[in-house]
Amino acid sequence: MNLKRFLLLSIATYGMCALWAITGVQGSSDTLKTLPTPSTVTVGMLTPEQQQERVQELSTTTTSTSTTTTTTTTIPPITVAPVPADTHCQEWFPLAISVGWPNDPAILQKLGQILFKETRCQNIIKGDPRWNGHDWGPAQINDTAHHDYVEQVFGMPFEQAMSDPAKNLQYAYLLYSEREKVGKCGWKPWSLC
Repeated sequence: MNLKRFLLLSIATYGMCALWAITGVQGSSDTLKTLPTPSTVTVGMLTPEQQQERVQELSTTTTSTSTTTTTTTTIPPITVAPVPADTHCQEWFPLAISVGWPNDPAILQKLGQILFKETRCQNIIKGDPRWNGHDWGPAQINDTAHHDYVEQVFGMPFEQAMSDPAKNLQYAYLLYSEREKVGKCGWKPWSLC
């Protein structure tokens, strides 16, 4: 959890405690039943950094009378080319490089600009309150324009493929690189040419 999220959570918790103290809710179980339940968060909604933090929490442990086995899935460490410190969305760069994006500072800096412009570095998919109904994932791949091609490339439904951040960034690279190969601006799908 980064410092900004921690502070925001702390402030929100303090505010709720203060509200409960002022309104006298703390002793009433009827009032507590009417509070909204939290929405479901899926692994696909987490950033790569958050997914790494959860790996140990989500690892499987099996215990018998004589043996304990722990299975942990980790993402291999990737050294990212140095980019300016103020480059947006750097937490996505190791995953982006692992699915094909070049480990080039200029390209990564532009990718960070796109991810920040499109989603503020989040994996916005169906179920997220910020979802617009047709653009998916950190790179906001448009369902209308890319539906059939995504299904052809990944062999799975568009929604499933583009909800997965790795496949979303892989497809974004495919869009970028296919344009670059023929001498066109690869950033055109995100209106940054």
